[in-house]
Amino acid sequence: MMDIVLALIRRDGRWFLQRRAPANPVLPGLWEFPGGKVEPGETHEAALRRELWEEVGLVAVEARRMPDLGGGVRLCPFLVDAEGDPRTDLAWGWFTAEEMLRLPFPPRNAALIGLMAQGEGARPGSIPPI
Repeated sequence: MMDIVLALIRRDGRWFLQRRAPANPVLPGLWEFPGGKVEPGETHEAALRRELWEEVGLVAVEARRMPDLGGGVRLCPFLVDAEGDPRTDLAWGWFTAEEMLRLPFPPRNAALIGLMAQGEGARPGSIPPI
């Protein structure tokens, strides 16, 4: 089974999302949390740090793993406190949970967004270190 790490980054009550390129053959044009595949021999935490840096130029300072979402591909979300300003060629932005509910998202992310909309989760600075 393939594991995919997801970085749920919150600043000032808003969550960071990026939009997949419309030409991407996988989930084109949908909004998502940054992240990616865990490589063979790589820990989930190392994959999270690598993907955040590669995709958006952010440095994970602290992260707390949330429960995995099973399926054909296992999604491994982390609540993340990250430093830096996003650097990506993709469309991106900071959204409230309520705003996220109106965006086109991969279907399996709906559970995560629902939790955020209910106000669950930690605030930056209250997340234990990796």
